[in-house]
Amino acid sequence: MLLYVDKKKERQKKLKRILLIICTICIVAINFIDFPIDLNHTKASLLNYRAPTTTPQWYTQTSPITILSSSQKTNYALIIPQELTRENLAIIAKAFSQIPSTATQIYFTPEITQQDELLKLAQIFVPSLKLSTTSAPIMVSSNEGEILALLNTKEYTIHSLNYNTAKDIYSKPEVQTFLNTNAPLPPMPQNKLEQEKANLIQLVKDKKDIILSTIPSTSYAKIDFPISAQYILLKNTNVCLSSSDKKFCTLNNSSSLKGNIKRTLKKFTSSDKLQTLSLLTSLEEIKPNSPLAQDEGLIFRFGIREKILLPQEIKQYNNRNSNEEPNVFRYIKQQAGINPDYNNPEMKFYKFKTVEININDNI
Repeated sequence: MLLYVDKKKERQKKLKRILLIICTICIVAINFIDFPIDLNHTKASLLNYRAPTTTPQWYTQTSPITILSSSQKTNYALIIPQELTRENLAIIAKAFSQIPSTATQIYFTPEITQQDELLKLAQIFVPSLKLSTTSAPIMVSSNEGEILALLNTKEYTIHSLNYNTAKDIYSKPEVQTFLNTNAPLPPMPQNKLEQEKANLIQLVKDKKDIILSTIPSTSYAKIDFPISAQYILLKNTNVCLSSSDKKFCTLNNSSSLKGNIKRTLKKFTSSDKLQTLSLLTSLEEIKPNSPLAQDEGLIFRFGIREKILLPQEIKQYNNRNSNEEPNVFRYIKQQAGINPDYNNPEMKFYKFKTVEININDNI
């Protein structure tokens, strides 16, 4: 018996199998490229965390400035943003640099509260400028309606300035001094704990909803987020969860943030209403009675005993004992069930910093 074989169909089947294999290989390769982080373990740590966004932070804080100038260049009106950030002040400085050197009076509309500071900025470019309480040839306002009304009285040319056009103004030493005095850059973290806290703040700012998705009682719990999210898998991010009357923590540097949250959740009952999630930096060993900053917590370890006080708990303790000299090191030993007067070289104290997330209202 002869069997008829359709060679064309066989070739099509073979081609489909080859395409399927190629697609499978491509999918696996893409996953290795785009999702290199294992679901439960990662080499990424809190100290080397970087925000996933590529947009510079200053970019979202800047606002363009609109300049109205008369045809004779004798009258100017500036629409400036109400929020005078360092970046916005740089753009305003650029706008002031275009004011004619012959100008003598400048008027700020009432809603601008930092008139003295802005006058000093304008005087860098036009030293003869004086503050006027009534309308003047140079007018500065945050009220667009008030300034645009000028268009009905005279013929004005309109143009705008943004941060890119103002970058060259930074090279002027007087402007640098003004910005450093009136809108200084945030202080750089001085040590490891400060750097980790800064990264934690950025972490929460970037992906708080994904972090909260690991907690069943939040509105994010049922949202399907990417399993490869780096921010959930960071190592050495210890956690504490608090309800109205309970607090449990998980300090496991070999686990991911997601894993530490899940381990902590298991210590609560289903009836516990969680209120606060505290993300902890790594620990730094300190000597007994060392000074603690307001944003630092304390951990006591002695044998199998361990007690953790979050910064807000230390603050509450200090407030309760404000009439006497509080000693949080004695207090934490007492909370661990040890005589506060007892000392032993095996006792260890550690400090850390935290960032809090309010679970109830997702602040």
